[in-house]
Amino acid sequence: MQIKRILSFALVFALIFSFSGCMNRDEENPNSTPDVVPEDELVIYHNNTDLAPMLMALTEEYSSATGNKISAKLAGSDFLGEMKSQSAVIYVVDTHSDLSDWHSGGLFSDIMNDSGLSGVSSGIPAGLQFNMAGLGSYGVPLMLEGYGYIFDRDMLSDLFGSENVQALANDLRTCSFTEFEGFVAAVDTYIQAPSAATVTLNGNSYTFAAEKTGRAANLTGVFSLNSESTRAMEHLLSYGLAAKFGSRYEVMSADEAAVSGMEDVVSAYMEVLDLHTSHIAGAEGSIGRGDEFTGGDYNYSTSIDLFTRGYALFYPGGTSDAADFEESDAAFGENLDIIPMKLPLSDDDITASGMTAEKLQSSIVIGSRYYIAINPSADENLAAAARDFINWIYTDEAGRNAYSSAFGGVPHNFEYITEENPVGGENGVVNDGSGSGTDNSDTAGGFGSDTESGTVSPENATPSGTGESDQAGIENENSGISSDENGSSAGGNSESATDGSAQGNDSANGSTGTEITPESGNTAVPSHTIEDSLLSAVADYYAKGNWIPDMSKALPVGFVEDILDKSLSDYWGMETWAEEDRTSFIDTILGGWKERLDKNNTAVG
Repeated sequence: MQIKRILSFALVFALIFSFSGCMNRDEENPNSTPDVVPEDELVIYHNNTDLAPMLMALTEEYSSATGNKISAKLAGSDFLGEMKSQSAVIYVVDTHSDLSDWHSGGLFSDIMNDSGLSGVSSGIPAGLQFNMAGLGSYGVPLMLEGYGYIFDRDMLSDLFGSENVQALANDLRTCSFTEFEGFVAAVDTYIQAPSAATVTLNGNSYTFAAEKTGRAANLTGVFSLNSESTRAMEHLLSYGLAAKFGSRYEVMSADEAAVSGMEDVVSAYMEVLDLHTSHIAGAEGSIGRGDEFTGGDYNYSTSIDLFTRGYALFYPGGTSDAADFEESDAAFGENLDIIPMKLPLSDDDITASGMTAEKLQSSIVIGSRYYIAINPSADENLAAAARDFINWIYTDEAGRNAYSSAFGGVPHNFEYITEENPVGGENGVVNDGSGSGTDNSDTAGGFGSDTESGTVSPENATPSGTGESDQAGIENENSGISSDENGSSAGGNSESATDGSAQGNDSANGSTGTEITPESGNTAVPSHTIEDSLLSAVADYYAKGNWIPDMSKALPVGFVEDILDKSLSDYWGMETWAEEDRTSFIDTILGGWKERLDKNNTAVG
């Protein structure tokens, strides 16, 4: 594993270094004009250095496998302007921050109405479609990111014993906020005074180790928090938005009455903030809100270090943070998992169609930062070549393997393949039956309910072809993908096979394999190879439909930066909150949203 990591770093460094001339040129002269690309050459443009080695590896594999020439190019600082001047055909854009300007500039083709991409677009769930007005999708999700409470299963093993890790992880996935709150309090008590106490989740009791040993020996608090960035808290807000709105479009088009209806959600949101900031892991012990937190240099880098070095049990964040985990501690991160963030909401508080408290508390937030887009005015031959490339990535076996090798992440068409659900289905469409509807159903795993398209409703959705009844032999309770006779699992989320004969090893080697159900003898294998344990866990949530879309992207322009972030910064600095402070927080959040209702310029149809 260490040799593989060293080689991987060497390759990434070499590939990134190969782009240095282009990057230095942009830094020295932001308005420089890029080299003219031959008219018969297909180039994928992007403007993120992190994607450079991945896209280069993918395009080289495509050219080798098909004989079709394609390359990746890092654009300059004026990405939009450069794409216009170059008459670019295909590009990777950065989520909804690019949507409005690029759409108005005539650079986005509607993927959903492109017959040449029907085999790809029909598998994009409504919650991942690249739009803000509930119509069409202007790109294909490149790779998915998951957000929740990240934790190290080795830490859980040191706290409760390796034999209890799988069952406890499963209960943490599905427990209510009240039970999670009790678990957090129990862990905090144990940190201060270790003893063989018990804690109960979902009716199951777990006993702490009598002493703090292994990674648990360093614990000072439950959560590793960052006083400067509120990114994780934006994703926490997605849970509240999913409780009240059926789609991102409903959030974007909310009126004052709908915003006022969020009062109970914001109050619940504050309760979670209180839980987080009452159990902060510090460098020398547990710390609280106020000057101790805001004045203690608890920035992003510090929060990463505290988590990787075992000072905290939970890190509220996303899979995009994993690269920084490894940078902080190269030996860390081989056995990570993720559980949903929790909000204290009941079914009585939830008004979104298809949403329940049970689903909300057992789902992580999933979104896609990058989308592959096609220029609608592109040369016909090059546009056809671009479609061939996209289809190859997502529908061709060699393409799926190349994607897995280049990105190692979760594609939008990840699924468990069985004999009854072979990849491609009857129509050659991966994820056949998953929602591609354009109504307002982002919830219930992000699957739409457009009956004219033959898609499924949230109540009977069988995301990615697995079905929540787990007829393919994948247990809902099992967060991993049990494999061969040894019971090893994807991401180490292992226990036993469905027949009870295979014992897991909790080694988190990231392997993927098969599982045989005693009823049918049918095998189920992942459609893509994912070696990373954290991403394997995200893929499992996604394939089973246990996710909600990143709804915070639909909030009015400037709301997050000017209202939410400032309010949270004020909150971090207050040691205690009086009732009038809580009322003020709610009024500020909802009032700021209402003031910006007419300033939301991200909607395109």
